[in-house]
Order: sequence, then structure tokens, then C-alpha cells
Amino acid sequence: MPLRSVCWRLGLSTLLFLAAAGGAAAQSRLDVASATAAFDQAQALCQADDGRLWGVSLCGPMILADPATRAFIANADGVDTPLERNGEVFQGRLPDAVPIANTAVRWNGRVWTMLIAPLAGDEPARSILLMHEAWHRIQDEIGLKAVNADQPHLATEAGRLSLRLELRALSAALVANDPAERRRATEDALSFRAWRYARFPEAEAAEDAMERHEGVAEYTGRRLSRDDEMVRHLAEHLSKGDRAREYARSFAYYTGPAYGVLLDAAAPDWRATWDRREGLAAMLSQALELTAASSDEAFAARGVRYEAATLEAEEAARALEQTARIARLKAALVDGPVLVAPVSGASFGFDPNRVTPLPPEGTVYGVIRAAASWGVLEVEKDGLLAMDWSRLTVAYAAVAPTDHGLKGDGWTLTLKPEWEAVPGLRDGDWTIRRRP
Repeated sequence: MPLRSVCWRLGLSTLLFLAAAGGAAAQSRLDVASATAAFDQAQALCQADDGRLWGVSLCGPMILADPATRAFIANADGVDTPLERNGEVFQGRLPDAVPIANTAVRWNGRVWTMLIAPLAGDEPARSILLMHEAWHRIQDEIGLKAVNADQPHLATEAGRLSLRLELRALSAALVANDPAERRRATEDALSFRAWRYARFPEAEAAEDAMERHEGVAEYTGRRLSRDDEMVRHLAEHLSKGDRAREYARSFAYYTGPAYGVLLDAAAPDWRATWDRREGLAAMLSQALELTAASSDEAFAARGVRYEAATLEAEEAARALEQTARIARLKAALVDGPVLVAPVSGASFGFDPNRVTPLPPEGTVYGVIRAAASWGVLEVEKDGLLAMDWSRLTVAYAAVAPTDHGLKGDGWTLTLKPEWEAVPGLRDGDWTIRRRP
């Protein structure tokens, strides 16, 4: 999966995608020719589908935006406020409250497909991205609203081990030419998942929710990319997933499209008959009349086919490193002096590849941006988002005032004129409040 970040905008119930902070943003470009080419390509892809995949067209309003300058080019005019016309396109600058993301975003009277400039130049990645994000624009319409679903179990040794084995089995199922081999590999994948659910009972609902959101979006992107080697490229994608450092926010980009493609073969009408409450894995199990075993004995026997012993050693070593990392994060973001920003109703952007669950306090994001009524907090070095998404915490270290707020070690706070930073509840802590 390309390095992307994810944004959740409370109130819209929409999971968004942001470009990673730093170099990618600084080097981004925006011009009418590249924007028009993107709009034309997306239009061609969705017209080729003609609404067949989901019963509705994925064509619609689209914005290409530059995160460095917040400038954008759109293929349609605004509804609430007219945009500046430039030939066949429209342009302007996005307000700070609007997250710049690879996503769907509600703004200026429309629901837009938003894309980060510059787009990937290689195929099929570019086409996949275009249709992935176009699907997010219509997901509410087809009954697949986004929900917030944390996956702390996928940061554990057992959770990661079972997921990596599942990814390997799914890859084997996709490339298998023999139906019996495909069935066995699919049963292996479902059994690794069943083993995980037996140990983390809350995991099934959370994983299903994320797969219905990002997994189905990625499946749609791959199905509509017009890639003649889609299955091979998807198997390669799963191999990359097997090497991922974090899964809590990224796993569905791998499992979702795999289960979707396997469902296409096992139950070609699954999208039309889908009860949206069902999970993809459960539907595949039912379609193939498979009963996945969840015992340790079955897990061990099936794991031999996918080099489980090697994975166990890798995950045991990682668990030791993770224990030390979590201790450092807790010392900095829980026990030490912090700035606590109230973020209920804010929009967030974060990198799903740099996510560390820190229960019960919340989740640490290596890169995160929050835009709220008081201004913007941009974090490039660890921000702790509370479990209920009500507050974002950063370490209050090496802090200096700026013209519009504060700058600390790895974060920048920009406040609107009517807001200020004030001492918090604990000695050494700070928070944000409206000026009296």
C-alpha cells in the first residue's frame, strides 16, 4: 500500500486519506493539465463500469488539491459559493478546516472525491487510487457508512502472527490454479482468522467494520482499474502487507480486496444480495460451506504450510521492541507534562502505517493533524488520540511561542485569535480555551 494517511471527520462519519506529512507534501505539484488528465481518467474508468459493480455510478465531483499550498482544481463548480473558473475546470484555496485527503469530503454543497497532488504516475496504482476514492463518495448511498473501529489486537504478538498467516493463505488462494488448492488455502485463511477471534472476541466486529469501509474501497479500486493482471498484482500487494510494521489501521487494505475477489468466484452475486451487517470473511465461509477451526492444534498444523515458525520468531522479537516503545510513549504522553487539545467535532488526518494502540488511554499516531474550532494542531512526532476521540495530547517539551500559537518538539499549534493556550489541570500541563 502506498504511504498514505487516514483522516476521520467526526460528524460526517467519513474515513479520509491524507498524504503523509513532510517531503511528499513539500514536493507536491498542481497544474491544470495534470488535474484534467486525472479527471478524464477517472471519468473513463467509471463510465466503463457504468454502475454495474455497485448499482450506482462512481462518476461525480472531484478535487485535486496541493497540501503544501491548499490550492485546488475541481471538475465542478461549488454550490454554496461559486469557484473561480479556468476553462473547463474550477480552482481556489481550501479552508483550513477542510482536510486535504485522498477521500470523499463534504464541502461547498457537494460530496467530492478529493485527491492529493501529485497523483501516482504508475499503473495500476493510479487507477486503483482513483476508483478507491471515488467509491468513498458513494459509500453512504449504498448503505456502507463508515464507522470508527479501533484494532488494538492487531498490535499484539498473537494478533499480528495470525494476520500475517492469513495474508499468506489469502495470497495462495488467489494464485492457486487447482480448485482444491484454492479451497484449502481459503480454509487456512479463515481458520487463522477464527483462531484470532477466539482469543480476541471483540475483534470480529471491529475488523468487519474496517473491511466494509476501507477493504471494500480497495476492492472496488482494483476491480475497476482495468488491470489485466489484477490477481497477480493483488497477490503481490498481500506480500507487501506481510511485511508491514503496523496493522491497526492498515490491515483492511490487504484483506478486504482479497476476500472480495474470492467472493466474486465463490458467489458472483454477493454484492447484490449482501446484508451490509455481514462481514466479508463470514460471507465467503458461507458461500463455500466451510467451517473454520479455531483450535491451537489446527492453527499449528495449518501454519506449517506458511512458515509459521519463522513468523513466530519475528513477532516475538518485535514484541520486545514494542514493549520498550510503549513504555517510552507512556512516559512522554501520559505521565509527563503534555498539551491537551480538545478535539470533539474536529477533522483528523493521520498515517495508518504509524499507529500504536496505547490502551486504555487511546492510540498514538506518528503523524496526525487536527483542525477544530480553535485552530490546527499538526503533529509529526507522536500524538495520543483519546479512545473516545475527544482530546489529542502531545508532549509539552522544547516549547516556544510563535506568531500564532506554539511550537514544540514535533508539533505546531496554530490558534485562532479568540483562543489561547493556558495551564492545564496538572502542574506542567497545558490546554486550549476560548479567551475570556
